[in-house]
Amino acid sequence: MRNLLCAGVARLRKNKTFWLGILAMFALGIFSAYSKYSDIVRYEQVSRLDDVLFSYVPLTGLCSAIFCSMFVGTEYSDGTLRNKLIVGHTRESIYCSNLLLCIGASLLMAFAWLFSYASLGHFLLFPPEASVKIILFYALISAFTITAYTSLFCMLSMLIPKKAAAAVTCLLVFGGLLIIGMTIAARLDASEFQQGYIMGANGLEQAPPTPNPKYLQPDERKIWQFFFDFVPAGQSMQLITFSVLHPLALMLYSMLIDVAAAAVGLMVFRRQNLK
Repeated sequence: MRNLLCAGVARLRKNKTFWLGILAMFALGIFSAYSKYSDIVRYEQVSRLDDVLFSYVPLTGLCSAIFCSMFVGTEYSDGTLRNKLIVGHTRESIYCSNLLLCIGASLLMAFAWLFSYASLGHFLLFPPEASVKIILFYALISAFTITAYTSLFCMLSMLIPKKAAAAVTCLLVFGGLLIIGMTIAARLDASEFQQGYIMGANGLEQAPPTPNPKYLQPDERKIWQFFFDFVPAGQSMQLITFSVLHPLALMLYSMLIDVAAAAVGLMVFRRQNLK
């Protein structure tokens, strides 16, 4: 597999999608820092360096969906996968090498955002409220989350021979995960009571608070919180808002996703007919 990784790194250096992802993440980091600085100038509000520090996690997930489908899809369209098998490489080594390359590329894209945002934000924004220890720990969790995203997209890209179909599928999966994460977040944030209004003698008046049917009871909340911790998009939202309740569980769930995606991907890829 070492030869496959060396060849993959050489191909990665010349891959346009990879460099476009790096440039896009670098530019988005600069834009985010300047946008927060604009809030300071316009509204005279305190914008700290760690306010949107981990916004790169879902952005990296999106870039990973595009990159994995294009990078792996090129091997199908160019016949590279078939050639690798002809010269004696096993399907397991081909799958694992592509997975490692995709994970490495995704982490580099995340670093491009973090480097540009932190470098510019250090001069334009207020110091972070969170301690350095917390920020580094969250960065470690974010690496696991990005790996989970990439494992899913690499699996789909390896199992769908057509590049365009793989790209669309990966983007749809990313969008679906994002919707699931937002839906769970909304249910967890639902208040116990909701405020209504009635028309009184003096016009519109506040009605007595009524129970909110969307409020989660303790047993229900545990189930919803589990899925919020498990889904990569839910992990991303917790990282952005510095509201991770179960940090070790998040890393464990990400590793479970990695293992499950790799196991399913390898099982199907072994039997796949490569034309």
